[in-house]
Amino acid sequence: MFEDSLIESKKRPQSKVKLLILPIALGLHAVALLAVVAGQLWAVEELPEPTIQVSFYAAPPPPPPPPPPPPPKAAPAPVQQAPVNAPVVQPKEIPQEIPKGSSGGGGVEGGVEGGVEGGEMGGVVGGVPGGVPGLPTPVIVEDAPIRVGGPVSAPELIKRINPEYPEVARKARIQGVVILEAIIDKEGNVTNVRVLRGLPMGLSEAAQNALMRWKFKPALMNDRPVSVYYTLTVTFTLQ
Repeated sequence: MFEDSLIESKKRPQSKVKLLILPIALGLHAVALLAVVAGQLWAVEELPEPTIQVSFYAAPPPPPPPPPPPPPKAAPAPVQQAPVNAPVVQPKEIPQEIPKGSSGGGGVEGGVEGGVEGGEMGGVVGGVPGGVPGLPTPVIVEDAPIRVGGPVSAPELIKRINPEYPEVARKARIQGVVILEAIIDKEGNVTNVRVLRGLPMGLSEAAQNALMRWKFKPALMNDRPVSVYYTLTVTFTLQ
């Protein structure tokens, strides 16, 4: 009886120790696993500097310009009537005063007797500066931008600035093509940049900001600088 109770008292502490070892081991494994997962989540891989390719695409040549308007018709020359030869009659009495001849109706003081070829009744002697009175003054219209092609030469790039790759887009590994259309004015400056095809996470804005700082030699038409539309393609690539 005494031996049985002694054996049972030795077995009880050993069973409690064994029960505590298992949860302690599971807890240590769980902590180690969480540490490994957290380390992988916080670790940021350093990415190499991406390459950015910029391509130019010229639009198809525009249709031929419309024919010029017909020249204005010249005013018809006034018809001069031949003087009528009246019979010469000898006067019976010599008049005391010779009557002055009156000019024809519609004459102008200081004008030319018989009129001027191409003139008109009531005209101004010497003409009117700036054209014919009554006609509207011509309005000078600024040349609108045109497409490159045909007689219009393409602008030449003088200064180029590469766009910056946004860090957010680089970590998300976003890459692709951004297509832009801009107007290159007569001084070779880039204006009115708009996105025809864009990319998220600031890539479209980066391409626009870089293009606005480019400088070109203006396009020419008949050796005269003109404003043109131009299409550019910026390719963002991660190595």
